[in-house]
Amino acid sequence: MDKSLKKYFVKQHGQSDCGPACLATIIKYHGGSPNLDELRRTTGTTQTGTKLLGLYQGAQALGFDVEGLEAEGIDNLKELEHPAILHVILENRLQHYVIFYGFQGDKIVINDPGKGVELWDKEKLNKVWQSKALLSLNPNNDFKQDTKGSKGRYHKIIEWVKEDFNILIASLFLGLIIAVFSLATAIFSQKLIDVILPSRELDKLIIGLTLFALILLIKMGLNYLRSTFLITQSRDFNNRMIGSFFGSLLRIPKVFFDSKKTGDMVARMNDTRRIQTTVSSLIGSLLIEFLVIIISLIGVFVYSWQVGLIVAVFIPVYAIVLYRLNNPIIERQKELMSAYSLNESNYIDVINGITEVKGTNTINLFHKSTTFLYKAFQESSFRLGKIQVKFQLLTELLNITVVVAVISVASYFVFQDDLLLGSLMALLSLSGSIGPSLTKIALFNIQFQEARVAFDRMEEFSGIDEEQTEGIKLNEISKITCKEVSFNYPGSLDLLKKVSLDVTKGRITTLLGESGSGKSTFIQLLQRFYSPSNGKILINDQQIEKIEVSSLRSRIAVMPQQIKIFNSYLVFNIALSEDQRELENVIKWCKETGFDKFFSSFPQGYMTLLGEEGVNISGGQKQLVSLARALYKNPDVIVIDEGTSAMDRATESFVLNLLNKLKKDKAIFVITHRMKVASLSDYIYILRNGQIEDEGEPDQLVNRSNFYSSSVQELLDIPVFGKRLTQ
Repeated sequence: MDKSLKKYFVKQHGQSDCGPACLATIIKYHGGSPNLDELRRTTGTTQTGTKLLGLYQGAQALGFDVEGLEAEGIDNLKELEHPAILHVILENRLQHYVIFYGFQGDKIVINDPGKGVELWDKEKLNKVWQSKALLSLNPNNDFKQDTKGSKGRYHKIIEWVKEDFNILIASLFLGLIIAVFSLATAIFSQKLIDVILPSRELDKLIIGLTLFALILLIKMGLNYLRSTFLITQSRDFNNRMIGSFFGSLLRIPKVFFDSKKTGDMVARMNDTRRIQTTVSSLIGSLLIEFLVIIISLIGVFVYSWQVGLIVAVFIPVYAIVLYRLNNPIIERQKELMSAYSLNESNYIDVINGITEVKGTNTINLFHKSTTFLYKAFQESSFRLGKIQVKFQLLTELLNITVVVAVISVASYFVFQDDLLLGSLMALLSLSGSIGPSLTKIALFNIQFQEARVAFDRMEEFSGIDEEQTEGIKLNEISKITCKEVSFNYPGSLDLLKKVSLDVTKGRITTLLGESGSGKSTFIQLLQRFYSPSNGKILINDQQIEKIEVSSLRSRIAVMPQQIKIFNSYLVFNIALSEDQRELENVIKWCKETGFDKFFSSFPQGYMTLLGEEGVNISGGQKQLVSLARALYKNPDVIVIDEGTSAMDRATESFVLNLLNKLKKDKAIFVITHRMKVASLSDYIYILRNGQIEDEGEPDQLVNRSNFYSSSVQELLDIPVFGKRLTQ
């Protein structure tokens, strides 16, 4: 088996990640740089796994020519020229994916994302490859090669550290002096026993003690100064690191956030503290420990070259122990951080949904699931802890062996009068400092691997390509035209199918349809959060992809169905600004547009604290705040998604009248399933099963057979006090 195949191996992080892990391995095989988080999104991976369709679509999007094939037998695999993904069933129930690399004699080279590269016999593959389904992947011209290489992965950390170069060099210099001063104890012990005490000269003892105390005081002062430098560097480094990571996170396309849990992102941000701890340890402790070892070893050789050789022999043994435990530490650390993310996500989900948990009497259910996830997290911590305990046991055993060996040999030389008693004490002191320093260096490896895993997990976020924002700047939007727009989420069939419609200034245009028909998805396309899989969206006859994102989104204001209310005051939630003049302008604007009669009735008026997710206000009031936020931007296009569903009749009438007044200067696009709202529109598009079923003015549509006319008829046929509305 070609051992070089192992360097392309990408291990799955969880049971559901086998598909993305296989795709990541093939990307590495062809010279690309995979990002598991991006692959999960691109392939539509969920907690239950990845569909073959999702892998097919994801591979296409990443620059592969993909063929979905069904083999007649295993020998058909010999016809493949490149690695392929096979769909297999493990234990007759678990859906799984593996990579076929080729044949080696009568064996088959398989990459299992859960185990690694293995040799399977035909019988084993035939047993699990029941469907005989596979994906053949060949890179095309759209495939992106890795131009950074491994050297470029950690360039960010290098850039952050460069700004602290002077302070770190100063800390290192102070550490060097401290390491040299650390010899004072050994030297003083030797001189005290071999020279000062035998001479019985009090003045020598006083001078010696005075110098020794002075050295210790200087060492203490240098330690204080060095620690101050390091905590200053730690503060500045953390600010730069989190600022950079979070800035990158905000610039990632919105589609990424739709597939991620908040708790997972928070957990990964929290993990970055391990990076700074490692940087501080590297500069503040690790290099110093190396210096202590070198200086102490030189000191041991000075007193006794034989003892020096014995101590030197044990140093490679420490290295071997470290090497043997390195990979298990990395794997357990990845497992621990993944479990921590799941646990954090679950806490946030349950706490945010506490109303539903209590209202549906499912406290026991969620307590059970939370306990299960926490136990899994603790189990991961326990497995990593076992490796750390094992490591500490081995290093302590080595330390004991070194000390016993030094005492034994040095004592023999004392008996032979080849070594003075004070020199023996100095040897014990010097060799005794080497063992703990070696242990600290070895333990640093665990800390380093934690930081490496944390950086890799955070890099999965910040390594994603930023949203493309450049393009043509808009002065205004007068018309939006959609031509045969189709769209599907990764791993699924088309949700929208060849949808064509116009949204123009001077009229209220409504997209009418039942829930789940794809209406809200249309908003995501208009804001360029997603791109159509087929068809075109034109803004003033320019393709939307060519428009500068900031000018597009500043000209289109959206009142979404899921409204975000920030835990702040009403006036801030409308302005989304902390500028005092802006906040004053909001109040003035609300009075001019008529919102003031609603907002002035809030408990503290515009200074009412709305609470997290608007917990202190009603659903209708949330919608009113969201509409005010959208209109205050003075956009050219107003998009309203089920914007009046929670309002009372008076508030809804106010909103509809206001929109009717605004339409002469703006394009208003309403997405709804409510007949009252639709009937006040100038033009209606009826969306059913992802397609435009009919279109026209309300008076025209009501006379034809369609969703609008049938819904209006149902309303007219509702019994009222024993009579029907049509009577």
